[in-house]
Amino acid sequence: MLTYDDLIAGLEDAWIAAGLHEHALIESVIPASHDRNVKVELFPDHPEPLTEENMPPWVELSFTWSALHQLYSEGRDFAPEPLDLIWIYNVPVRGMIDRSDNELVRMFQRVVHAAFQRFYPAEAETMEPIAVEVRRIYQDDGQRLRSVYSHLVSTNLTDLSDQWANRDLHTLHNLMRTEAQLVSTIIHGLTELFAPNGRGYRSVDTA
Repeated sequence: MLTYDDLIAGLEDAWIAAGLHEHALIESVIPASHDRNVKVELFPDHPEPLTEENMPPWVELSFTWSALHQLYSEGRDFAPEPLDLIWIYNVPVRGMIDRSDNELVRMFQRVVHAAFQRFYPAEAETMEPIAVEVRRIYQDDGQRLRSVYSHLVSTNLTDLSDQWANRDLHTLHNLMRTEAQLVSTIIHGLTELFAPNGRGYRSVDTA
């Protein structure tokens, strides 16, 4: 039966294998409901120090492990709640002020679709274009507001409901690795497209 520790360990192994680096990993417990919330920010290789000017695309991974999830993992006999991993892609866009929102969205969608074609070709044939939010940041230059840069945000879900009855941890870990590789491919594609100069960092372990 899937457990919280299995999920955490599988995810951490997966994002490390996919070449992503965690910058913030927050685990919190809500005593009133016994929910455990997990949030981690995952970055590709990037220059150091990290600043607003060289911020590359990154993904925020989060999920909630509820009291019902815990009870079901302990063998209680009832239908479990869905268990979703939430991936929120964040893409700061500088130097493309002349691009329209529609152009930025289509560029983002092409990267995501190409990644899905690589890892899930059957699903890619029928998938709808993902929703992308364009947030424009403006600055007052004394005469008028002008657009300084844009921030693209998009959310994707990984449904782990089918993993509840799977007693083979290799299957779970393989799924996690495939999902992390998909995410890494998307992040690197977005970096190449929107922040080609926002690369170059190597961690101490790999330098």
